Amino acid sequence: MSHNRQWFSFKNEAGQTPELFIYDDIDDWWGVSAQSVVDQIRDMDAAEINVRINCRGGMVFEGIAIYNALRLHKANVHISIEGLAASIASVIAMAGDTVTIAENAMMMIHNPYGWATGDAEAMRKTADVMDKIADSIAVSYTARTGKSIEELKALMEAETWFTAQEALDMGLVDQIDEPVKAAACFDLSRFTNAPAGFGRSEEQPENKQQETEKPESEKEPEASTKEKPDVDAVAIAALCNQAGYPEKTEAFLKEELSEAMAKDRLNAFDEIKNLCKAASQESKAAEFIVANKSLDDVRSELFDLLTKDDQPIHNTLTPKQQGLPKPSEALDTQAIYSRRNRA
Repeated sequence: MSHNRQWFSFKNEAGQTPELFIYDDIDDWWGVSAQSVVDQIRDMDAAEINVRINCRGGMVFEGIAIYNALRLHKANVHISIEGLAASIASVIAMAGDTVTIAENAMMMIHNPYGWATGDAEAMRKTADVMDKIADSIAVSYTARTGKSIEELKALMEAETWFTAQEALDMGLVDQIDEPVKAAACFDLSRFTNAPAGFGRSEEQPENKQQETEKPESEKEPEASTKEKPDVDAVAIAALCNQAGYPEKTEAFLKEELSEAMAKDRLNAFDEIKNLCKAASQESKAAEFIVANKSLDDVRSELFDLLTKDDQPIHNTLTPKQQGLPKPSEALDTQAIYSRRNRA
């Protein structure tokens, strides 16, 4: 029985490159499990697969299994680090044939964590196992970077955090992409050297220094008084994933939709599906959603589809003048009862 909650999603639509979103911890119980990923891609016949990562890590062996599943898949795998690829998530990123990172995203590599119970001998055995795991993880980094195992293990020992540029310079990624606003939002207290403020929303200091007020004549005209809504990319992605529209994440971020606006848009998608189902036009729902049709437009188009074959009614003409078939004569109920009584 599977107990893992699906905080990842896999989208495979005709004519589009399949996408795998990994936006939660790697965990076989409460996060993204290796089995859930393998079940999605095992029989996938695609030339390309896009994997989008925003993950702080998790269970080592689950992550290694995901890495191997992606690495051995026949498709060309493109990894996109959209917020954070830390710990075992950075290993998964190494499975890509190509790897890109958002300009404001980060990577982190470190030694694996573990725990043990028992006597001193049990502790020593656990330590030996942890060393072997660290060696296997280092190998995945060396395969991409060309650096020595010793160099990578030293960086892992120090729990090293990489900006996008540093990751590119190190050879961990191939390219830097455009930044994603508020790309990561995690509790990173488990790590030793997490950069201050990364993964948290920015807060204004309480005692912000007041700027010197300029005279009215020196003030520059304001470009616009309209404030842009706060955009939380992780929350937007989670909403899209849970609603079953992960492919809409990128479009919503480009439009800079707030959470409330994204919820309204997703609710509208569901209503569009319900309208199409009620009109027996379920195949039209995806077309309307892709085209970003409003509910009023959808209602109008569905009405047109349902009434296009209707014949006009000319109420100024008799049925005979309209060429309509002669209606059947009404039943003579009195004659029927009369005959029945004579029988």
